[in-house]
This record gives sequence, structure tokens and C-alpha cells, in this order.
Amino acid sequence: MQRGLGGLPHERLHQEAIALIENRKPEAIPQFVIEQTLPEREIPQISWGYSEQAEKMLLDCLDAIPVSGGWNSLSSWTYLRYFLHWLLFGLGHPGYKELPPEPQSCQGASMRLYQLFDISYLLMFPYDYFGRILPQISGKKAQQATGFFPTPMVVSDFMAQILSADSSHSKLARIQTTQEPCVGTGSLLLTQSNHTLCAIGIDINRDLLECALFQFALYAPWYYFPIWWLGNTDLICGNSLTLENFESINTKFWLPIFADIVKVKLEPIDNETYQENLKQTLQKLKNKHQDSVLPIWSC
Repeated sequence: MQRGLGGLPHERLHQEAIALIENRKPEAIPQFVIEQTLPEREIPQISWGYSEQAEKMLLDCLDAIPVSGGWNSLSSWTYLRYFLHWLLFGLGHPGYKELPPEPQSCQGASMRLYQLFDISYLLMFPYDYFGRILPQISGKKAQQATGFFPTPMVVSDFMAQILSADSSHSKLARIQTTQEPCVGTGSLLLTQSNHTLCAIGIDINRDLLECALFQFALYAPWYYFPIWWLGNTDLICGNSLTLENFESINTKFWLPIFADIVKVKLEPIDNETYQENLKQTLQKLKNKHQDSVLPIWSC
């Protein structure tokens, strides 16, 4: 999908970048700007299809992390976390700038992963694979402890089609923001990426969010690397019920790159101000069903 900036005035870019970097809500983008800058072609569609070979490749990678034994043990979350950080480092995410240290008793794990991991399986058969793998960790007790009960992709796809049935695939419909307050590994937002370019996913479990982040990189690049001048795209770690102690695990790491694009000096913002501004933004999305925001999902 080609996404040129077209006729978007440079000054407008500059203003939107400053607002985002300073953690302020940018002014509404005029309709003519959207019409001029978004391509005529609709969002390329993904047909979701599970592959046993693709899942086996991921499981083989996880099993290869410890020197002996399998990954599904008392240290399973440690192995999963290392694997996710290794993947995100390999993809060049600015939040993972260094190769993660290998866990205890996992000497040589990075080289073993380098030999086993094959991204082509995942690209050829797009699916929420981590949504299938994670419930296997230590059985149902772990699911109950994390509160993670993944939505099957077929259900997610059906919900996405219902939510977007009246959008008529217009350019303005593409910038509607989907908010998912319990995003998990990203199944609902992955299917929604066939219809919209902006999404906010929230979860209290950072490991699940990193699963979603990796899968966004493969299947929904506008969620992974936000189209910053559209705003309202992020993955946020925090409690969506209390709207407290939020932390961006994605967009905030791209801000220096956004600032460099439009030659804006990035000024640090204190954590208290950041939390308050983010809380206000999320509260508005929660309370107001604006034309640019799709209904909040729960799962």
C-alpha cells in the first residue's frame, strides 16, 4: 500500500508533529487533507488462514531457547519474553535497540533462533498465532491468572466486518479510531486493520502487548509504525478500568523519528504530565462516541 503525503502542507505536518510529540491532541484534520493525502485504493485485504507448520515453527523456536528441556515449564514466560524481545530487536523497533540478554541456562539461544526462525511461514499464512500458543502455558491456571481468553480469529473477523459494514470504504472511514480495552495478542485489531488505519489497544499484561506489537509489524504496519499525522494509534500498558498508570509501549518510541522528519526539537515531558494527558485522551475516547471513533469493544 502506497501512502504518500501528497498535498499535505508542510506547516500542517509541522503543527501535527509538535502536538503529538508534546502529548497534546492535535486539531481535527480537515476533510480535504484526508481526501488529498490518502490513496484512492482501499486498504489491502488480508485473508486470515491458520497454518500448522507456521505454529510448529514458533513452538520449535521457543523450545530451542533453553539448552535442555522444553519451553513450557516454570520459566515459560521468561522464554516467551526473551523470544518477543529478540523478534522486535530483529525488526528494528526503536524500543528494542539491543539484542536481549539470554536467560539463565540458555547459552547460545540467539544463534539457535537465528537458525530456526522463518518469517515466511507467518507472512504466507497470517493468523493470531500467539493467541493460540499462550493458553498452552501451564494450562488453565495461567489463563485465569493473566485473564487472557483469546477471541478466535473467525469471530474477530466477523466482528470487524459488522463494525465496518456501513463505512462504504470511504477515505474518512479509514481514519476512524478503534479502541480495544483488552487487546491481548491483538486478534480483534488485526482483523480491524482491513478497514481502519488507526487503533488504540490497551492491556494490563505487557507480554501480551508485545505479542500484538510483533504481529502488527507483520500484518498491520500502520499500527506498528503509526501514521503519525493521523494520530490516535498506540499500544498502551495499563488498567483500562481505572485509567491509571498508563505507559505507551509503541508510539512514544517513534516520537524521536517523527520529530526528525519535520525537524522539531524533542523536549522531554515529565511522567506525571504524560500520565495525565494520556488519561484525558483515553477518557474522551471512552465517553464520547464521536464520528471518528468506532465503538469500544470488550472481550
